[in-house]
Amino acid sequence: MSVRGRIGGADLVLGIVALGAAAGYLYEASLIPESLLADPVGATGLPLAIGWAMANLGVILCLRSVLFRAGNETAGESVAATEGPSDAMPAHLAALGLLAILATYVVVLPYAGYVVATAVLIGAVARFSGAPFGRDLLLVAIAGGVVLWVLFDSMLDISLPIGSWWQGR
Repeated sequence: MSVRGRIGGADLVLGIVALGAAAGYLYEASLIPESLLADPVGATGLPLAIGWAMANLGVILCLRSVLFRAGNETAGESVAATEGPSDAMPAHLAALGLLAILATYVVVLPYAGYVVATAVLIGAVARFSGAPFGRDLLLVAIAGGVVLWVLFDSMLDISLPIGSWWQGR
């Protein structure tokens, strides 16, 4: 079955959820106070860009679902015949798994620090995606955490959390 055969009601629900989450995220991002020392983009620049990207992706999911249904109905096919729970569920479960990994990263980051938390994030996402556990995975995860820290903290002068475990708290 093609990818188009798996698009349907689950995408519409996910698109609506994404739009709701984007609306809440954009509202909260708009409440970030502006500083007199802020650059032209300001403190809200990146959060607003993320919120609008999430809203656009939600709209795309909704439109794709609606257009696919309309295309199937005009062709005389039944949407229920091309979409089954076993087709749509694994992709959505995978997305939930990645969301759980990211949520864990956000919770652990202040305690473990950027380098450790990011290395674990890279390793966990790679392992979740099917990469075999081994020396190569560990090296890529550790190198990724260190390289990203050097890029952001040292080269771009963006302060990243060291982690309260390392500060003796």
